[in-house]
Amino acid sequence: MHRSPGHGDTWEAICLDIDLAVQGHSFEEVCQSLGVAIEMYVERAMEAPEPTRSQLLNRKAPFFVRLMWALRLFRSTVFSRAGHEGPIGFAAPCHA
Repeated sequence: MHRSPGHGDTWEAICLDIDLAVQGHSFEEVCQSLGVAIEMYVERAMEAPEPTRSQLLNRKAPFFVRLMWALRLFRSTVFSRAGHEGPIGFAAPCHA
């Protein structure tokens, strides 16, 4: 989750496991919205016939996005201030 650069107090959250993203005005709002989005996505996917169901439930964010999150987490863990806690994030283009 991260604050959107240049967008005031807008926050964004992404679920890398099923490639979903949400936007909101607070950390709490995007956490809740992402939970609802994941729940709705899984419910709809379970209603689909095979093989569509499996494809929907096994889709992932693109490799580059997953790699950037992993690198950002690594950098934050290794180089951040001791005791710093909070959301970790970076801007990632969304080609819808």
